[in-house]
Amino acid sequence: MTLHLSYHEARSRALFRELDANPDVFLLGGAVSLPFNPDDGLADRYGDRIVWPPISEFATAGIGVGAAMAGLRPLVAVSTASFMFYGWAPVVAEAPNVRYLTGGRATAPVAFHVMAGSRRGGGAQHEHTPQAMLQNVPGLRILAPGTSADVDAAFHLALTGADPTVIVDHVLLAPFEGAVEDTPSRLATTLIRDGRDALIVSYSLMLQRSLAAAASLETEGIEVAVLDVPSLHPLPLEEVLEAVARHGRVVFVDESRGPGSPASYMMARVLEDGLHCRAALVCSAEAPAPFAPHLLDEVVPTEDRIAQAVRGLLRPSWAPGSRAGL
Repeated sequence: MTLHLSYHEARSRALFRELDANPDVFLLGGAVSLPFNPDDGLADRYGDRIVWPPISEFATAGIGVGAAMAGLRPLVAVSTASFMFYGWAPVVAEAPNVRYLTGGRATAPVAFHVMAGSRRGGGAQHEHTPQAMLQNVPGLRILAPGTSADVDAAFHLALTGADPTVIVDHVLLAPFEGAVEDTPSRLATTLIRDGRDALIVSYSLMLQRSLAAAASLETEGIEVAVLDVPSLHPLPLEEVLEAVARHGRVVFVDESRGPGSPASYMMARVLEDGLHCRAALVCSAEAPAPFAPHLLDEVVPTEDRIAQAVRGLLRPSWAPGSRAGL
């Protein structure tokens, strides 16, 4: 059976399902939906499986790694992604190396949940996109859902898989609606909109902005396909390259800053593979996130900037390095 749920509803439903399915699943911190929504009934239903630790991200992350090594399935709710930096070592230096350092005799399948990116009004200290840094960590799975189906599958994979995982979530995705299967689905790279003129590759909130840009361009007679890539590490490069080769024009959209971002890595691999295509990169500007919304729109990719990048690829005067639409 297929359900039609908001992103927020799909996330809550997935978490409840995993808690029901496995008594070893528990939460370190309860702020999975930032801000925490008591109407979900999470605390009432699973109060004995929510641990409210002191405000020390380093300690909380370390407890999560240790609990996972002991056989439990902790979900560490870090809340704002920027706070993860205070607990960085257990996330990037401990959990991903347990299997390697023990020769496979131990694992640490801890799941971390963070709310990344611009939430409007968070300011420079609360709107980081750590996925660009995390993708450089071997052994760490990074999931960045952008649809209701994605977040349902991401929670299932994070709480049943064998790898330490970071779910890079986004608070502004909450109201977007979509189809979700009744049973847990596989997290997959999906062409969720087809089009003959160009391809947009994105994830998380930027996926929804890319879909909006594609719908806007359709009114101009421009047909744009949109590829959803919810797994950033490991990255499904073969599927991305196949889609790029089929469309010939591609815009990679990412809320991370350009240098070292998942989008720039995908673009580099397209060039390395020798694909003959027109390509553009739309990322956040290399500046701190402003508090003022009108200034934030000058930093973070918007629907208009994405659409302009697509139009740039369609111009006869396009040339490599033109950074169309940026």
